Amino acid sequence: MPYIEIKTNVQVQDHKKFIKELSTYSAAALNKPISYICVSLQDNLSMLFNDSDEPTYIAGVTSIGLDSATKTTMSKELGEFLEKELKASNDRGYIIYNGIDPANVGYKGSVFG
Repeated sequence: MPYIEIKTNVQVQDHKKFIKELSTYSAAALNKPISYICVSLQDNLSMLFNDSDEPTYIAGVTSIGLDSATKTTMSKELGEFLEKELKASNDRGYIIYNGIDPANVGYKGSVFG
């Protein structure tokens, strides 16, 4: 049930390409089937980071089963992905992780837990 949300002040030229690549990357990084991955992008927002409007982002990763090793690896790799795609260095954004109990996720008329 991973949900990856990206908010940025950068205007992304090809939304479909960006979210497709983010979805593929996230499935691999989280070791989840791509059929469970949901991603969203909000771009061209009014955002400041460290009192600067240079390229920046805030990323949210919500998933069942987020362990420390996964978060550490994903922080590095997602930071690299966003730096490549948004031209925002990894010191220009935060990645917020939200581990969630399977019993709190509804899907197909039931819950995971």
